[in-house]
Amino acid sequence: MMKLLSFFAVCLSFHLNVVLATKFYRENLGFNQPSFWVEDYKPCQMDVMVFPEHYPAVLSLPQNISSGGFILPLDGAILMNEEATIQLSAGQDQRHKDASCESDEGHAYLQSPTIRKWFDPNTWSAVAGGSPLASPMPELERIPCDDEPVIIRGTGSLSFDLENIEDLRMGQLFLAGSSISKMYLEELLTRDLGQLLFHNAENVRVEYYRGELCGCHKNFDRLIEPVCHNVEEQCEPPHCLSPVLPYGSCCFICGAIMTTPSSYCPEADRKSLLDYLNQYSDDENVNVYVDYVGSDNFGNFLQTIITDRGVFHGQSVDFMQRLLEHHNDSQVVAKYASESRFKYAGNPHNPNVSFASVLLILFCMALVGVVAIIMLAHYMPENPYLNRIPQWIHDPRRWRWHHLGLRLRRQLQFNRLDNSGSRRGVSGVEPLSVLSYDAESGVVRERAFDNPMFEQEPTQHRTQEEVGGMGGAMTEDSMHKSEMRPAPKVETGELDNCSLDAEEQELAEINLDSSEAESEGEAETKE
Repeated sequence: MMKLLSFFAVCLSFHLNVVLATKFYRENLGFNQPSFWVEDYKPCQMDVMVFPEHYPAVLSLPQNISSGGFILPLDGAILMNEEATIQLSAGQDQRHKDASCESDEGHAYLQSPTIRKWFDPNTWSAVAGGSPLASPMPELERIPCDDEPVIIRGTGSLSFDLENIEDLRMGQLFLAGSSISKMYLEELLTRDLGQLLFHNAENVRVEYYRGELCGCHKNFDRLIEPVCHNVEEQCEPPHCLSPVLPYGSCCFICGAIMTTPSSYCPEADRKSLLDYLNQYSDDENVNVYVDYVGSDNFGNFLQTIITDRGVFHGQSVDFMQRLLEHHNDSQVVAKYASESRFKYAGNPHNPNVSFASVLLILFCMALVGVVAIIMLAHYMPENPYLNRIPQWIHDPRRWRWHHLGLRLRRQLQFNRLDNSGSRRGVSGVEPLSVLSYDAESGVVRERAFDNPMFEQEPTQHRTQEEVGGMGGAMTEDSMHKSEMRPAPKVETGELDNCSLDAEEQELAEINLDSSEAESEGEAETKE
């Protein structure tokens, strides 16, 4: 059976005077924002608002709301103002007339609530609806201090996680415009409504501090672990060498720190030092933060934190060093310079450049150098320093893959451009020798222009028997004249030999025909 929802009606009983030292709740998505609803569909006046099955939060409604109805969850709560009104509308005919009703189903679904942690600095702000506090401020001072009022207001889901909290300390709690007393808050934590508003609230004690404390918290060191548990994953890597860690901070920062022991914490001293530093911080492009830090174990300190605006370039360190060199120019600085302790961050450093990335860069540089030397050794083989590199490294013709049975072969069409083709002694490559024959001197020599398409063997002198075998067409006088005539220097190849054989065959056929004609003529004369 569906549980009965708790309706918590509160009224604005008095006008709230907000002091400067106040923490405001950075509200979640508002009720009237499209992102508050599933698929960014903002309901119209005729739509039925459907809650999730379980809604472990308190939904703060606007003062005036119009809806076609509600489908409530099994557990949850609705927070309303005493003067709030809810107007329920029904009827499909009127719904179709409303241009803002885009859903055919007629339902609008709420998103599941977001539970915010009380000890998370992103939950709070120094102004209403503002962003998280400035970076020089330590994380422990971005959460509600022990004596600061806490204001929780806005429309939307309200739910806080009190994980790792033993004592819930604050100056005063204002919820939906009403002041919540310490006694009522303690009782609220034990009820069902309080457990929806504050999760993990078992055995949590409530303490209100009205008096002035030395710093933000009574003992800041007891909050380091529970607060930093929510912050450590959000810490940005510091862009400097030897970063510093202020008191009450969870993340290391790049800048300068001055801590001065203080037996008591006068507000006038803190304000005078802050005003003096702010006079020069704008010109130096640095951020300045001054506040007291108190602890029973370490004592009380007046802590000054100076950081660069934007990316760290060492301006905050230079600003602090110049301040100390001229500390006699100001009574305020001279009062703390002799008793203070100073911490400085190192030089700017890019944390994204790791040792592995440096090794990778060095390896790439070495690889480029080796490739460059191999290329020079290939194209400058006569260099006395580069010829010490084995030739098989820069000569691809010597590469072999015995286990694969592969062998690099040279392309014949490039042999005429390679003068090393006739050299022997190259492992894995058979040299191609292209020869030519000088008919006059009988000397076989290499061609000046190597063409692999006309490779040949040297031709021999034709003998007398070969000439006689042509059918006796050549007479002794013609042979004698051919011997007396000097032979031209002609380089012959295989194609030339083929052409000569064809001519000799034609001559032989002609001689045979002529001899047959002569024999027939002689026979007729005899007859």
